[in-house]
Amino acid sequence: MCTSAQSSPVSNRQLRSMQRWRGAVLRVLLALCLFGPWGLATATDLNTADAQQLQQIKGIGPRTAELILEERQRGGPFDSLQDLADRVKGIGAKKIITMEQSGLKVEPAKAASKAVSNTAGADIRRKP
Repeated sequence: MCTSAQSSPVSNRQLRSMQRWRGAVLRVLLALCLFGPWGLATATDLNTADAQQLQQIKGIGPRTAELILEERQRGGPFDSLQDLADRVKGIGAKKIITMEQSGLKVEPAKAASKAVSNTAGADIRRKP
């Protein structure tokens, strides 16, 4: 005599196995979405990043990070990624595109606010 478990095309054991497998696949897909290339690509501000943070950007190694920091200290904050390319030797249009896609950005408001606050302070001191 046949029982209902034997007559069904998928046994309970196989069904549980398939459900566990499906759950594992869904967890992996979720992890890839959260922590994959899209999840890890957090924006790095060019004007506030240190050498280690800059080196996390594709296209920036230890020497380039050092050059960026030296130029930022010498010439002040960068206005844009094009300003970075203009001021730092070895950084061209292709490299800028790669860096931008890897999460490098410039906060123009911070650069502008520093410049405005510095000039505002200078103007106040001049007034009698």
